[in-house]
Amino acid sequence: MSVARPPEAAHAEALLPDGVGNPAEAVAGDGVGALLALLQYGDSAFPSGASAFSWGLESLLADGLVRDAAQLLAVLRTWVEQRWAGFDRPLIRAAHQAAGEAMANEGGEPAAAPDWRALIAIDQLCEAMTLNQGARAASCRLGFTQLRVQAELGLPAAAHYLDVVRAGHAPGHLPVAQGLVWRGLGLALAQAEAMAAQAQCIAVAGAAIRLGLVGHVQAQRVLLDLRRPIEAVLADTPPALEALWSGAPALDIAAMRHETRAARLFAN
Repeated sequence: MSVARPPEAAHAEALLPDGVGNPAEAVAGDGVGALLALLQYGDSAFPSGASAFSWGLESLLADGLVRDAAQLLAVLRTWVEQRWAGFDRPLIRAAHQAAGEAMANEGGEPAAAPDWRALIAIDQLCEAMTLNQGARAASCRLGFTQLRVQAELGLPAAAHYLDVVRAGHAPGHLPVAQGLVWRGLGLALAQAEAMAAQAQCIAVAGAAIRLGLVGHVQAQRVLLDLRRPIEAVLADTPPALEALWSGAPALDIAAMRHETRAARLFAN
């Protein structure tokens, strides 16, 4: 689907200070620029909306199934190895590739009106394969936020696809938004994958701190212990889109139970 350039992009660029244009220009072809982008967009202070979600951790804590840092580490390893590896990662990779193809015409130049049909199909697949209503809603909320913030920062690709989502042509799931945005910023696929996995773990570790499950230093130890599992997943060959899988039913059940709780701090 090709759409005209939405007003959000022009408006966002008009708000930028002198000397600041498309944020992708500060990343592409510059190793230091890419590193700074990873530090900025992967930081918990970046307004991604992730701090509103615990991804089932609040429910696991309320049910007495997670009580300490060791069990928090086990939960996050399960998420990385049994959910993200077989579901989110392939979607991010496919979206990263589809976005690159949509944003360039046959001559290799940036397209003025990208054709988003392949990306929309990936987005719709994510919608169909996410059976948990709470997880679907969270993914769409976070994907929308990712697109909106990057559009306001002046990224044309985010503004284009945000217009598609607002028009109801695509649900705007988080893995798709991540692949699109980070491809639009010029980040390599390996960088985008690592940042996505790490950012999710940081968000859940932050939720654990707010829930009183662990302290700040304990949370950092958990994140340190997650490095090798994340590296191992990234070194493995991901499944194709036709073979998406998720093997973390306990986390799905926790998220579903969370929907009916009378008192809760997080959205899921």
